[in-house]
Amino acid sequence: MPESVPDREPLTRAHTHIEAPDEVPQGPNTQPTHTHPTPRIRPENQGDQRTNEFPKKARLRANIRITSQNMNGAAAPSENMSYREKWKSISNTMHTEKIAILAIQEAHLDQSMTEQLERAFEKNLKILISAPPENPQATAGVGFVINRQLIEPDELELHKLIPRRAAVLKVKWLRSCTATILNVYAPNDRKEHTNFWAKVTTTRRTKHLPVPDFTLGDFNVTEDAIDRMPPRLDDQSAIAALRGVRHEWNMRDTWRWANPTEIAFTYKAQTRTERIQARLDCIYISERVEPFTFDWVIKESAIPTDHTMVCVRYAPKEAPQIGKGRWMLPLSLLRNEKLLEKIAEQGIKFQTEMTRDRLKRTDRQTANVQTHWEAYKTNIRKLAKEAAKECYHKITSRIMALEKDLRETNNKPDISTNRETQTHKAILTSQLKHLKKKDAKNRCHGQTTVSDRVRGSRGSGISDEITKMDFEEGSFPKGKSVT
Repeated sequence: MPESVPDREPLTRAHTHIEAPDEVPQGPNTQPTHTHPTPRIRPENQGDQRTNEFPKKARLRANIRITSQNMNGAAAPSENMSYREKWKSISNTMHTEKIAILAIQEAHLDQSMTEQLERAFEKNLKILISAPPENPQATAGVGFVINRQLIEPDELELHKLIPRRAAVLKVKWLRSCTATILNVYAPNDRKEHTNFWAKVTTTRRTKHLPVPDFTLGDFNVTEDAIDRMPPRLDDQSAIAALRGVRHEWNMRDTWRWANPTEIAFTYKAQTRTERIQARLDCIYISERVEPFTFDWVIKESAIPTDHTMVCVRYAPKEAPQIGKGRWMLPLSLLRNEKLLEKIAEQGIKFQTEMTRDRLKRTDRQTANVQTHWEAYKTNIRKLAKEAAKECYHKITSRIMALEKDLRETNNKPDISTNRETQTHKAILTSQLKHLKKKDAKNRCHGQTTVSDRVRGSRGSGISDEITKMDFEEGSFPKGKSVT
């Protein structure tokens, strides 16, 4: 059982199963805004990075999803994927899963590769890598990936505590929302953990960095026997080193605290004699931000790796209210021939009704161009939503069913001893990963999904530009724009 933290209110399972809100309550003196002040630039420390180069019209989120993922290398030879193809799957996954900040381990990228990826994905991603100075592609490498479509930082600072092993990201967005995130890739040798954590804490103090709000990554150690299969306790010195740091920083493994008996693993490997599984990837949360975290997830992703990703959603107390904005047509549906035919039919109907009103001199109070235009938009919106549901519902339902079966299989009493149960779990995991890849590919064609909206605090009184009609029978009109 996990160790408790004194004087902390215990969480309930409800903390892990609530739906992420699109809006965050705001105080009486907080006003929603989309403008940002001139970023503060402070003198740089050697080895640190600060940047404010983000698009001015990025979509903003009132809450953000923070995720950790061990990459298991830059490329994926087992999938015949180059590093560029693998990073394409990363971009797709961040889009479909709505990940704002992705902490990665074992990136294995050098400066040249990082620059190439920056150019390839500059529209959607900002990549910050802490690579080892010698042979950066050989081992380790931690970093952060920022989703430009979901978060627009006013300040962004990367502080390298231990090259290739530990880095701190300080981010500020929406003028008042801040987060300090420590990304670690602990050594595989448990005997090195004591020195590793001692160096992390010492370097943090030397750089005058605050205690992290989130400490996440691949810790290469499990604190409890339940987090390994077959169940066993890990190296005691490595556990003591980790617990000493998190007690000093007043942090805890909130997912395990809320799910004390649930079994879930983030790493799997096959040895000559047995199949090993462990929950090596975790997110530790500080007391300051814990009340504002929810929607904890451990799940398979479309990224080819031997680790699963761990996610949490964070809604800062200071976040302003961000409206849902307007629904938009998923661009991927523009390849749907049946839908396009139905839209064309609606367009013909629209033109016919306008021509009829002109010939019959229909009273404008009864029917006019604007009312027909509104009906046309409503009809094609309904058709698009029905088509999107038909396209995505089948695969989404299958993914949800597989995830449910996988959770139930993980928590069977004989999971650590029954070979048949272990084989069934491996089959479920393989099927789930395949569907995740297929779903990410389908949804990211056109870089939008059925739930996408134009973000912003917009009221209901927005008018859409239409073209002033010059009614000539048999043709659509030309003219200037009016509102």
